[in-house]
Amino acid sequence: MIRPEDWDIRPRAILIAMLPTVVMATVLIAYFTTSRLSDLEEAHVQRGKALARQLAAASEYGVFSGNQDNLRKLANSILQEKDVVRVAVFSPQQEVLADSSRSLQTTAVNLVPHENNAPLRFREPVAGPGVSLDDPFLDSTTASAAIQETRHGEVLVEMSRESLRAEESRLLRNAFLMVVTVLLASVALAMRMSRGISGPILRVASAVASFGQGNFSARVPVEGGKTLSTLAAGVNEMADRLGASQEDLQRQIDAATSELKEKKEEAEQGNRAKTRFLAAASHDLRQPMHALGLFVAELGQKPHAPDTRRLVEQIAVSAETMENLLDSLLDISRLDAGVLDRQIKPFPLQPLFERIDVDYRREAEVRKQRLRLRPTPLWVESDPLLLERILHNLISNALRYAPRGTILLAARRRGQRVRIEVRDNGPGIAPEAQEAIFQEFVQLDNPERNRAKGLGLGLAIVRRLTNLLQHPLSLHSLPGKGALFAIELPLATPVTASDRHAPPAPHSFQGLHVALVDDDELALAGTTGLLESWGCQVSAATSPDALLATLAGQAPPDVLVCDYQSGREHIGPAIVTHLRGHFSRPVPAILLSGDTSTEVAGEAQQAGIPLLHKPVRPAKLRALLQRKTQA
Repeated sequence: MIRPEDWDIRPRAILIAMLPTVVMATVLIAYFTTSRLSDLEEAHVQRGKALARQLAAASEYGVFSGNQDNLRKLANSILQEKDVVRVAVFSPQQEVLADSSRSLQTTAVNLVPHENNAPLRFREPVAGPGVSLDDPFLDSTTASAAIQETRHGEVLVEMSRESLRAEESRLLRNAFLMVVTVLLASVALAMRMSRGISGPILRVASAVASFGQGNFSARVPVEGGKTLSTLAAGVNEMADRLGASQEDLQRQIDAATSELKEKKEEAEQGNRAKTRFLAAASHDLRQPMHALGLFVAELGQKPHAPDTRRLVEQIAVSAETMENLLDSLLDISRLDAGVLDRQIKPFPLQPLFERIDVDYRREAEVRKQRLRLRPTPLWVESDPLLLERILHNLISNALRYAPRGTILLAARRRGQRVRIEVRDNGPGIAPEAQEAIFQEFVQLDNPERNRAKGLGLGLAIVRRLTNLLQHPLSLHSLPGKGALFAIELPLATPVTASDRHAPPAPHSFQGLHVALVDDDELALAGTTGLLESWGCQVSAATSPDALLATLAGQAPPDVLVCDYQSGREHIGPAIVTHLRGHFSRPVPAILLSGDTSTEVAGEAQQAGIPLLHKPVRPAKLRALLQRKTQA
């Protein structure tokens, strides 16, 4: 049921306009109908009394003389009057002298039942002048009283109420019809008036609703009285101002959007240019770093005086720092460009933890820190190389920012997920800075840009790698409470021991014949020197054709080590295919490249030839050579 306070404006206007009229009309009609009914009742009674008096006066002689015929004629004549149903004349002793009556016939329907429908009875005495006594002792007043007190009989007139009731019914019916007529007229008038009031208001409401939907072209007709026309004009003026404001705001938005789009395009172009530059320059940047690393590695294997040994170690540290910087920059570039591929497979975490322990145990001891690794039997689904890079960066970051503290590396199972945690008890990270530390070159406690505290790229690479691998990364830290970095990755089913390959045993390269092709002379010299320091016999050339000329008349080499872009006619795997075509057997091969794009890696993988990116770490090259010669 709709409550009155929930009514719309038109029903309210109709009710307000109709209700007073209907109430007033009903009251007036009821008042006048009641008055008319009272008047009819009174007139009916007065008519009955008048007939009784008239009959009493006419019956005086008949009653006095006892002439009943005369009295019956008088009674019958009175009986002919409307509504008279009985006329009777009585003697002083109440003997009936004349009695005339007729049956009662209902001529109208009584709309209002009356408690007493019995006929009205009117009695009137029949009095005569009596005897006049001329007695001086009696005053005139006493004589008149004596005369009036002389009674000869009595007349009775009974009148029916039917005509009165019929008139009452007619009046009530007319009153009801009048009320209905007034009600209908009031409703019609109220509806007409409500349209004049609610119509403009509803049109104003509709226009305002259009404004709310952004259509400021809607207008309200200026109509009605002064108040409604003023309201409509005000709404139209408001619409004009809102439309003008919207157009102005839209122009500003369009201008800002255009400017923002231009700046976005400029930023994207700059970012693409940076990415293209780093990707294109990676080969040229990696070549000298590759050669420097190999020269330092070869130099470190020779005997030196203590002062010279110290200089060699410092050169090695500087070269390693430069390699780390280059690797970080190029990793950021590859991640931003989306060219870094991922190789997801199941593998155990414990060997990875053990490698991290070997890599950072010495550094932790030098810094007087404790590196704790909790053994784990868990296997995970991930890219082992990229995950190792993530944990390396997190451990390295913890060692830098937790002086004389403890770093814990642990893994725990959570349902079908594995959570790897790196904890430290360092100074902690304020909540407002926890998002900023994942940006490039951001170091909270290194305003002087001390290189000993890193470059500010480690955590940026961690964030990008975890996004690439779809491993959620979280950070929990408070100032003075240390930091907890956590990575969640899928749990994997362990592979049986028969499916795994045992790590190769240390191998000697003494007398191993290696054919080397590299168009960069520094890289060629550095690689040659390193291989010869391991006991290898090296045949080196700057092109495939020059190598074939060098090997003319000799036995095929044991291993081919080729730069990816060493030839103009043959690039990548095609170089190996070209050289193998001149040998009597398929020679194991290794490709070296400063190009880190996915196309290069995909081509090498499709050809089944392992690829090492420059600058090549001597340990990785040695391990790959050992695997190739033992295959």
